[in-house]
Amino acid sequence: MLRDSHGRHSASERYPAPIRLHLLPDAPDASGEPRAALLVPPSHTLTRRPALRVFATVAAAIAAKRLLEAGQ
Repeated sequence: MLRDSHGRHSASERYPAPIRLHLLPDAPDASGEPRAALLVPPSHTLTRRPALRVFATVAAAIAAKRLLEAGQ
């Protein structure tokens, strides 16, 4: 298993499929913009269905995606 300098697994080991960014046009925010969501596949340590995490902005979803992929 590959681990970084902090002892964490690499993103490719934690998530066998990529984390995907989706726009939700049927769930607009107050200004009418579509909300963003991340479809997070189950990790190798958990046996559950993929998680859908919804964010208020695309920027917030991208920031969360980067953190998840970095292992934080």
